[in-house]
Amino acid sequence: MSITSFGFLLMICAGVSLYYILPKSWQWVELLVLSLIFYCMSAAPYTFVYILISTAAAYISTRFARGKGAETDRGRKLAACLGVGAVLINVGLWFVFKGKGLWMPFFGEAAVMPYLAALGMGYYTLQVIGYILDCYWGSIEPQKNPLKLLLFVCFFPQMITGPISRYSQLEALYEKHPLSYENITFGAQRILWGFFKKLVLAERVGAVVNAIWEMQTQEAVFLWIALLLYPIQMYADFSGCMDIVIGAAECFGIKLPENFNNPFFARSIQEFWQRWHITLGTWAKDYVLYPLLKSERMVRLGSSAKKKFGKRYGKFISTALGMLVLWLVMGIWHGGVKYILGVSLWYWALLMLGDLCAPGLKKVTRLLKVHEDSFSWRLLQSIRTYLIYAVGAVFFRAETVGGALAFFKNMLVMTVNGNLHLENLFNKSLLQLGLNISDWIVILISVLLLVTAAVLREKDGYARAWVARQILPFRWFVWLGFLVAVVICGKYGEQYNAVNFIYQIF
Repeated sequence: MSITSFGFLLMICAGVSLYYILPKSWQWVELLVLSLIFYCMSAAPYTFVYILISTAAAYISTRFARGKGAETDRGRKLAACLGVGAVLINVGLWFVFKGKGLWMPFFGEAAVMPYLAALGMGYYTLQVIGYILDCYWGSIEPQKNPLKLLLFVCFFPQMITGPISRYSQLEALYEKHPLSYENITFGAQRILWGFFKKLVLAERVGAVVNAIWEMQTQEAVFLWIALLLYPIQMYADFSGCMDIVIGAAECFGIKLPENFNNPFFARSIQEFWQRWHITLGTWAKDYVLYPLLKSERMVRLGSSAKKKFGKRYGKFISTALGMLVLWLVMGIWHGGVKYILGVSLWYWALLMLGDLCAPGLKKVTRLLKVHEDSFSWRLLQSIRTYLIYAVGAVFFRAETVGGALAFFKNMLVMTVNGNLHLENLFNKSLLQLGLNISDWIVILISVLLLVTAAVLREKDGYARAWVARQILPFRWFVWLGFLVAVVICGKYGEQYNAVNFIYQIF
């Protein structure tokens, strides 16, 4: 079942209606049943066994670790072994079924197991590992009810593409939720906004990008178009999915963590990654980077480096090593060598270079008397960040590292040789990419609406909060307008099947 399907909307409507009719002590049970139904309708049912194994490992290890049996020296050692074992079980399941891109090149296609991975395995695996570590670190108390822990692991809205939630963020799953007009309306509005992003914008931009990548004879101007449009497709696709997921959960009174915060308004690549896929970044920092930097060996390395290279560069060396591990972990999580080489190392190198050059760049801006808060300077920084991300995003789109490098080679060689053929932007060649003039107008209007919503969010927290303060006719005009746009301009129906979300493969 796709979350952009009519069946999903029907399930949400029926589920929400029953949710507020049932005794409040049974609400979490309904959420668990809905999650099981959704899973069986969206994936191979037998793969749910992997989720049960992950949940059982987490439950047994954490309950023992905080029980009376772990109070003795022998018990603490056993608890530690159980904790490590639970983490390894989760990592092992992910590596075998989801991390095929890491080991398949060494064993060939014939070595690939015929069994499918569980739906959302990349996301719930990180949630379970985070839960185990939080319990062992004493940040949270272990869940005593294994069925409630199972609900935390497989809560149905976030099974497709996350977000990667902490246990402390989802304890509301077990609370009693009275009927709230605000939750229903805000949730429905968020779902509608996600449908608009995915079906109206992302699908159209994706058709252009796919057409360019599949062209036999590529021209530089089209390669530049693909380079610049793909980040828009990724953002509209991924954030649109998050809007649907967060909106669906909000209808049940559950607040999921935000995963995006206007990433293309970022003025640096470091700020960009604080705004894009937020839950993955914070998970990697809290469970990989910070424990690593606080480890005894890293502390000794930092102290030694400070003595040899000074305080600033000594700190930079230890931070750079820690960030390298963090980015390698995120590249491995994406499940392929191309993500490690073309994405992790690319962004890590740029982040470290930016850190090294920051003092020098500040001196240059002061010398040139650049007003850093001026609109033109902020716009220039955002454009630069967008282009940096666009280069790395090519490795997401290409099937191999070689394919991405060939893309850049063709684009740069033809551009340097003057073979841009800009005239193709104004003749019928641009209309041979799967879209007509009306589709291009829809893309332009949709992007302008996204920018408007982003500006309102920067100033007002959420665009829908701004809309909610307007007069009733204006509010209805806005939301009915989006509904009509999705119905009329959305890419769906018998002649078209919306493709899976880009990040669903993880």
